Amino acid sequence: MTPMIRANLYPIAAAIAAHDQSAALDAIASALEGETGKHWQRDLPKLAAFIRDGIPRFTVFARDGNGKLPFLAWSSLPGVGFCPGAGDCLKFCYSFKAWRCPAAFSRQAQNAGLLHSASGRREILAALDQFKVPGPLDFRLYVDGDFSSVEHVVFWFKALRARPWLAAYGYSKSFKQLNAAVRQYPFLMPDNYRLNLSSG
Repeated sequence: MTPMIRANLYPIAAAIAAHDQSAALDAIASALEGETGKHWQRDLPKLAAFIRDGIPRFTVFARDGNGKLPFLAWSSLPGVGFCPGAGDCLKFCYSFKAWRCPAAFSRQAQNAGLLHSASGRREILAALDQFKVPGPLDFRLYVDGDFSSVEHVVFWFKALRARPWLAAYGYSKSFKQLNAAVRQYPFLMPDNYRLNLSSG
């Protein structure tokens, strides 16, 4: 069984970044041509179904995924169109390694798509609220991907401010988007979020 060639996934990610539903569906169909991996045959059609109707087919958040990431986690697609502050780090980004796993790539793609619409953002918040606990819950925002726009910074910071039961943190290179959001909304930064600025 030959694994999916990563180059076949870039057109899907590019179409999602461009908000081009038709191109994304065409790219998925193209990636599946001749694909023999049963998990790719299972998961990419589910991603296509999500693109058509906006109903998530994959878990939106990862909970206690592994020993290295023992917390609630959000991931989106990495790379061009999703990480506006990225530089040389794109050459060695670990997030692309997850693309060897059909479900991981499909979840990243789905989550990137959810951020594009008001209905998708409601799906994100509904999924997040299923984890509500009395005490603080550790939450890593953007294990993969980054704030791709001021709109997304505002969305997440408002979501965190409304959910003090989350103890959130993340790494980011989206300096321009973060600065613009905080300048536009001076009291936007939530107390329950710790930002680590990244180089690269």
